[in-house]
Parts: sequence; C-alpha cells; structure tokens
Amino acid sequence: MNRFSTSPLFRLSSLLVLSAACCSTAVLAQPAPAAKGPAVFWAGDLDTNHDGRITPQEAAAVPAMAKNFAAIDTGHKGYITMSDVRAMWRTELTQRAQASVQGRMAAFAKADTKHEGKISLDEAKAAGMAFVVSNFKTFDTNNDGFVSKDEMQKGAVAIAQQMLAGRGREMQALFTKADTNKDGKLSQAEFTAAFPKFAPSFAFFDENHDGFIEPTEFALPPGL
Repeated sequence: MNRFSTSPLFRLSSLLVLSAACCSTAVLAQPAPAAKGPAVFWAGDLDTNHDGRITPQEAAAVPAMAKNFAAIDTGHKGYITMSDVRAMWRTELTQRAQASVQGRMAAFAKADTKHEGKISLDEAKAAGMAFVVSNFKTFDTNNDGFVSKDEMQKGAVAIAQQMLAGRGREMQALFTKADTNKDGKLSQAEFTAAFPKFAPSFAFFDENHDGFIEPTEFALPPGL
C-alpha cells in the first residue's frame, strides 16, 4: 500500500462512486452507507434538491463526505459543486499516476541486485518486471543493453502521463458520442440517453444553469 492510495480524498473519491448494483473493479469492496432510499451511486446523488450544490446537510448522508467536506470545498463556499468533485477526481488520477511511478521505481530497485543503477534484460526477467521485459528496448533509450535508473524514471513518468492523457481522450470520446446532434453540448435528453445512471444529477453537471452540459462541465468518475 502506498501513501497515495491511503490519502483521505483518494479513499473518498472511491467511496462516492459506490452502488449496490455497480460491479466495476474500481469500486471499493464495501457496502454502501446505510440510508433511507437508494444507495448512493456517486456524489451528485447527494444534490437532492437539484440546485447544483451539495450542502453540509445533504453531505451528511455519507459520513465520509461530511468529514471531508471542507477539503472538497476548496473555495470555502459552504457547498460543493461539480467543479469541486472534478478536482477531487483529478487529484485521485494524479495520485494513481504518481503511485504507478513509485511502484515501477521500487521494482527497479529490487531488480538492481548489484546496486549498479541499471538493470539488464535478465535482471528484469528475474524480478518479474513483465512490462519492462516486453518493452525493454523502449526503456533502453541509449541502446546500451541496460535500463538505467534515469531511463526507468523517465519511462515510468511517460507511462503515467499517457495514462492521464488517455483519461482525457476517453472523456472527450464519451462526450462526442453522446452529442448526437453534434452541436458541441449535451441537452438533458442527450445526457439522459447516454448516461442514464447520472441523469438525476443533470443540474449538478450543468453548473452555469443554461440547460446544457458543455465539454468543460463534463466528467465521469474514475473507473466508470
């Protein structure tokens, strides 16, 4: 377990996409919080009056949300908006990327049994570094037959950056597919048709309250 995956916002971000009916591997294996009515599927469901804001009273339905309310409400507004939730998701994704870099560097240190600051293909195989083994020439940028610590670091960072960029492309693709009339925004009907589980939270996404969801307002929870 790394220090990123144990941070409060990391755990909370995962908690807020819990659903009794959701089977995504990204969802934590724990029961939804006890409450009247449907299980909380994600943060937007807490906006029970559909005004685009989650107040402390609404957040109280999920103890973890209430406990971390001030940390999520970065502008100290007294309520949480979709922008706050998107920022929390960005933090989680960044932490995942950082954790992946740390994990690869830890594996490198373990494989470098001679403490030379570099590893051979055989050392990578012996350490079970399957990804490095299959992409050894990509990591070995100077083609000297070894992957140095610096090459490992740069390669791990590049992979993490690709992961983050991929998430952005994924959101763009989902938005484009949902925008059936290709006007660059999602009407409530388009949003509901494409993302029925999030349909009750349309007002939470529509932060400028113009009746449409713009690309800058759109994002879905990591792992869904």
